[in-house]
Amino acid sequence: KKRKETWLYMKNEFPVVELFDSIDGEGKRTGRMAIFVRFAGCNLRCTYCDTAYALKRSDALEVLTGEELLERIHQYPWKRITFTGGEPMLQNLLPLCQILSDEGYDINIETNGAVPLFAHRPKHVFYTMDYKCTDSGMKDHMLLSNFSQLDERDVLKFVVSSEQDLNDMRQIVTRWKGKQPAFYVSPVWGKITPAELVEYVRKYELSSVCVQVQLHKIIWGAERRGV
Repeated sequence: KKRKETWLYMKNEFPVVELFDSIDGEGKRTGRMAIFVRFAGCNLRCTYCDTAYALKRSDALEVLTGEELLERIHQYPWKRITFTGGEPMLQNLLPLCQILSDEGYDINIETNGAVPLFAHRPKHVFYTMDYKCTDSGMKDHMLLSNFSQLDERDVLKFVVSSEQDLNDMRQIVTRWKGKQPAFYVSPVWGKITPAELVEYVRKYELSSVCVQVQLHKIIWGAERRGV
């Protein structure tokens, strides 16, 4: 029965905007090579969105079955993969993640915090989950229930453009209860400087917060895709 369900799943269709390999530009695998699959379709509309070309399902450049997607992934030598978007958790990802996990892939799901996480996730899956702060315009869409699904494997990321956003971050970090993910904060490109983030972390002694920049934008520029 399980084999039949897997076969049926592999016929499911996935709207793909980009599929490429590059370094991870942010988070706990920064600088390491990985395979990236960017899905089309997002349930949020953040003010600072830098992937507006992937907001609607119709933005997909190709639609792949699960079988075809797995075949494409296998063409790369890397055992790290990042599912991103758009919003990857809008896809039926769990069976694919189980297959890849069984094959030894280290799987990063970049999710916006407004879609429920897996109740039970495969062994090698970790989340890089956003908390959308005030200036994003999407703060009210955050599912705080997702916090209970995060643990030491995961990243909770804050993308900030103002002191108000930084205050939002500090409130979450200092009041965190339960297993603690890694906390990362990064600037909205062109809105606030990394130095301001460092000064804020220093001022409020936020020792658990890691300041980061998007390395891929520094290397290739803010507009280039597929990197």
